[in-house]
Amino acid sequence: MSRIGSLMAVIIAASLVLASCGDSSAEYLQQGDTYYDRGQFVEAIAEYTKAIESNPSLVAAYTHRGAVYNARAEWDLAIADLTKAIQLDPNRPDNYQNRAFAYLAKEKYELAIADLDKTVTLDPKAVMAFTNLSWLYVQNRQWDKAIESATKAIELNPRLYDAYYNRGVAYYARGDMKNALADMDAALALNPNLAPAYNYLGKVNVIDSNFTQAIADFNKTIDLDPDMAEAYKMRGLVHIVLKDPQHAMADLNKSVELDDSDPMAYLYRGHLNNANEDYDRAIDDLDRALVLASTANAQIVSKDPFHVDISSMYLERAISKRSKQLLNEAVEDARKAVELDPGSALKYGTLGEILITNADIENGLAAINKAIGIDPTIAENYINRAAAYDILAQQTKDQRYYALLAADLEKVIELSKDPLQVEDARASLRYMQSKGYIQ
Repeated sequence: MSRIGSLMAVIIAASLVLASCGDSSAEYLQQGDTYYDRGQFVEAIAEYTKAIESNPSLVAAYTHRGAVYNARAEWDLAIADLTKAIQLDPNRPDNYQNRAFAYLAKEKYELAIADLDKTVTLDPKAVMAFTNLSWLYVQNRQWDKAIESATKAIELNPRLYDAYYNRGVAYYARGDMKNALADMDAALALNPNLAPAYNYLGKVNVIDSNFTQAIADFNKTIDLDPDMAEAYKMRGLVHIVLKDPQHAMADLNKSVELDDSDPMAYLYRGHLNNANEDYDRAIDDLDRALVLASTANAQIVSKDPFHVDISSMYLERAISKRSKQLLNEAVEDARKAVELDPGSALKYGTLGEILITNADIENGLAAINKAIGIDPTIAENYINRAAAYDILAQQTKDQRYYALLAADLEKVIELSKDPLQVEDARASLRYMQSKGYIQ
């Protein structure tokens, strides 16, 4: 279990429910507290047990023994004692908060949330309960509730860096990058060594194309926590964007070494292997990415663009297989990518290009037309459609295809930022004019 900030403190209530002065249970309880204060937990448990045996209705004895069991990470025993305390007195918020601590440690998040909700109902100023609720809501992808709980914690104590962090994570997941940045900055102002906050700053800067600053943020993350696999993965992605394959590969290898369960690290490395024309390694990585993604929670409702992207895994593998001339398999993967992400012009365009390469001109044209309909500004789609028209012109001797071809080449000249693409398009137009195919 990973989280930001300290877990809610184990509580020994200040107000003790004691029996009369002559009741030995009070003495056992007091002696147990003394042992607890000294860190002598075994002895404290023994005294609290004597208090319970002397007075089975003594709420404080169950409360305090449950707290000690929490401190010893004996979660089931803690839950049993705190449940008994709640049965005897259902109006003490500390028992719900401490039981939530045990449920949280056992990753029984729904039960922990229920107990923390009860805690804040009984004690609206229970700041750590609000803070931990915000963390739990983040784990459950309940972003609005996470923001609400963290905001309440911050209102009660504006010095809680973990509340700012939790709220920033929720804002990020909702796609509210402005507030995410503000909260991460606030968290870092209170705790400059909070490595995950720098990691989020880096991710936001990648989204904003501030790649130099993103590298600095990931460098800082790694300086503070050299074992954070995601920081290496994200820095590797930035190196890919900046066309620095050597550093990208080093970072992605490190990310996989630290965490071999992240499908996106394998996707990025598979993409890099494709770019390096190492298609066998690319396919190995993409196969692994798809296996991992099948067991990951890919349905998380989040606007994080770096979350599990299964459609891109199929697309990258399609590119690998096309390059190895495994065209039928490439078409199958590209179709799967389009099925999973039907709004992507890139994926339709790649499917169309692979279909044309596989001599399926009709379906290739249909896919590229779909891509252009989604986004008419991608020059490569006009290049591929022009190639299809060229094939049809040669096959059918129908001069009308040359006019369509020429129109697409004009769009390439208009849209492309690649000087070589533009010059090739102009050269093709000049050739068709010299042959009399177009005016």
